[in-house]
Amino acid sequence: MYQSHYTCNEYEVLEISGELDCVAVAEGKDRMEKIPESFNENIVCDLSSVTFMDSSGVGALVFLFKRLREQNRKLVLVGLNGQPKELTTLLRLNRAIPVYADIRSCINEAVS
Repeated sequence: MYQSHYTCNEYEVLEISGELDCVAVAEGKDRMEKIPESFNENIVCDLSSVTFMDSSGVGALVFLFKRLREQNRKLVLVGLNGQPKELTTLLRLNRAIPVYADIRSCINEAVS
């Protein structure tokens, strides 16, 4: 599911690339389910390299959001562009999950 990760302030940043569709979600299901236990910080999904997202990708993000919320942690999305941005805007995903243009604006908001 995610290609790499790094820590930035109180966030664990997961870089996701390629297509976030039913195939990618099915292949990364075990890895996705382990994210809340694998990382102790709030999670930022950097989607700047995601070229396509379908309902399975949205479902995976909502699943992760709910699991983290149960633990009083946050999920933040950054770098949405193109079709993934259009889909999340259409579904009003930003009403539940905070969305920022990039990592810098997310971190600046958290610091302020």
